Amino acid sequence: MEQAFCPIGRVVKPHGVRGKIKVDYFGEDIDRFLLYQKIFIKDNLGKPESFEVLEVTPQPPRLILRLKGIERIEETEGLIGKEILVRREDLPEPEEGEYYWFEILGMVVETEKGRRIGTVKKIFPTGSHDVYVVEGKRGEIFLPATEGVIQNIDRQRRVMRVVRMEGLWEEEDEI
Repeated sequence: MEQAFCPIGRVVKPHGVRGKIKVDYFGEDIDRFLLYQKIFIKDNLGKPESFEVLEVTPQPPRLILRLKGIERIEETEGLIGKEILVRREDLPEPEEGEYYWFEILGMVVETEKGRRIGTVKKIFPTGSHDVYVVEGKRGEIFLPATEGVIQNIDRQRRVMRVVRMEGLWEEEDEI
């Protein structure tokens, strides 16, 4: 099932007293956030509420946003800790060899010989590349998202093929 909304960031805290918010952006290129004129944040009932983006100020590694209708610090309190969402169709098409995190999360991970080692449960950035946390038979396996490790990603089948490298996982981790 295709997701209607995709997370692109999280509200961290208020910025100042005039209703601006500080945001952790999940993307690599902060300038890409400028493409979004409308974002969504779920209300307390889980229903996505629409907000018009009036101003985006980069403050690497974060952003500061001013949203229409949010004018005071008190109005930001309900937004703290919530994910910022955009419509799936509003996302720009990723470059060749690039993927959105929501596409990778939940993917089955197999060796080049077709043996399963687990499912991607978490992703964290390290600066030079992301690291995929794969939940496997014997616990977590940390895979660097590099060309030397990731052989192929099949979006349709939701399968990631990886090359076995010494020290990343043991043969007994494979199913």
